[in-house]
Amino acid sequence: MKWPAFAFCVLSLAATGMVAAQETPSSQGKSREQVREELVQARRDGLLPYKRYEYPPSAETIARNKELYAITHPDDAAVKEAYKQAE
Repeated sequence: MKWPAFAFCVLSLAATGMVAAQETPSSQGKSREQVREELVQARRDGLLPYKRYEYPPSAETIARNKELYAITHPDDAAVKEAYKQAE
């Protein structure tokens, strides 16, 4: 009498796993390219600290990180745009 209940449990768990394993376009996360773009934007905005113990970064750190990014990426169009807006 326990055998049919056990078989039913095993089959229902297997079916649940198959349904959960199916991917749909809405369940997919960000692509690698999107993540890279966000990291570049965070560096450009000065939000990624260079020292791990300094998180979240202070206003001074953000300003310094923006300066460092502008120095190391002088050809970046977003940096040029920010300088034009600041002037």
